Amino acid sequence: MSERKQAPADRVETGRKTASKSDNFVDIPTTPRAFIEALVAMDTTSAKSNLAVIDLLECSFAAAGARIHRIDDADGLHASLLATFPAVDGTVDGGVMVAGHTDCVPVDGQVWTSDPFTPEERDGRLYGRGTADMKSYLGIIAALAPQISQTRLARPLHIAATWDEEVTSMRGAFALVEKLDELHIHPDIALVGEPTTMHAIGAHKSMNVITLTFRGLASHSSLPVRGLNAIRYAAEFITWYHTEIIERFQSEGPFDDGFRVPWSTGGVNVVQGGTAVNTVADRAYLELDFRTLPQVDALEIHRRVHEKARDIDERMKADAPTEAAGDVSQVGVTVETVGQVTGLASGPESAAARYAVSLGAIATADKVTYGTEAGTYEAAGMSAVVVGPGDIAQAHGPDEYIELDQIAAGEEFFQRLIADLAE
Repeated sequence: MSERKQAPADRVETGRKTASKSDNFVDIPTTPRAFIEALVAMDTTSAKSNLAVIDLLECSFAAAGARIHRIDDADGLHASLLATFPAVDGTVDGGVMVAGHTDCVPVDGQVWTSDPFTPEERDGRLYGRGTADMKSYLGIIAALAPQISQTRLARPLHIAATWDEEVTSMRGAFALVEKLDELHIHPDIALVGEPTTMHAIGAHKSMNVITLTFRGLASHSSLPVRGLNAIRYAAEFITWYHTEIIERFQSEGPFDDGFRVPWSTGGVNVVQGGTAVNTVADRAYLELDFRTLPQVDALEIHRRVHEKARDIDERMKADAPTEAAGDVSQVGVTVETVGQVTGLASGPESAAARYAVSLGAIATADKVTYGTEAGTYEAAGMSAVVVGPGDIAQAHGPDEYIELDQIAAGEEFFQRLIADLAE
């Protein structure tokens, strides 16, 4: 195990009072490997708190003299972090932002060879949940914080750590962007660290998840005139969604052969409803997704879904029987957007992609199927690219791992970044 240093926790500027932090010392890893292992040992799977990781990152960057901005969520269980190393002249606007998420996917139901939260090296690989996706990325840059602080920077360097990426809501990234606006910090380039085996990825589709709940009226099936079948109206919506939106994507485009599936995709993938075969269904619940090409306006699809739901809602209310078996005021449709990942459209010739390549990333025109926070940062005005150590093929599954040479490649990339930002 590599050496670790003790840093007084009262150097952490969180803007909130935490007695334990002012009284105790925090153990900060000093090498990338040690930092990665410390982060992996913290269970920040998506249903749990990420505060342990945020606290450690905060202590590391604060001890190195970074300006710390913490964005605590109202639930008290989650937070995002922005650590800024100003330029030598005090400038904090512009520069480069290194961005990653602290949450990882659950291990429930998976069979692991070793404890997913006890990092273990085997055959040139480091195993553990989050090693590839994407605690290695954050661990490397955090371990280099003392070196960054000793460098006279010509441009500022920002490090962002977020949450809620794995469940597609992106609340951490959205809160971070709002904080950047509040602080008048506008990074020129965002390097988003998903596992790409250090390829500079410049495009991915959007990812959108919507739920719809149809509430009808239950009655005995022998007296259907006293009820309102919610499944019937949900079925109408499903047919409309697939024929008018999803199938049109495939037949009419637009198309982009750079993607494995060159059109926008989606479907209603979860359907629940009804209670018994002799009871008119008073509820139907749907979950749908759609993934649009970067050039497709995903917000327009959201608008159309809401518009169709309103039409059916009005008809359900009009169709409710006057002698109903239940509360007519509950009849209708509710819609909720539970996930919205913005597509990335910058491409291999963007400023961010070309900059990443100049630092040693591998140039490519590839476009990936998964979504990232990069689109959120691009929409906020940054040139964004997805680049990081590890292979996405190893993410999310049992026995997740990262090759040790990928950790070395990630450290070399960040060393070049620090050198490039130096005066």
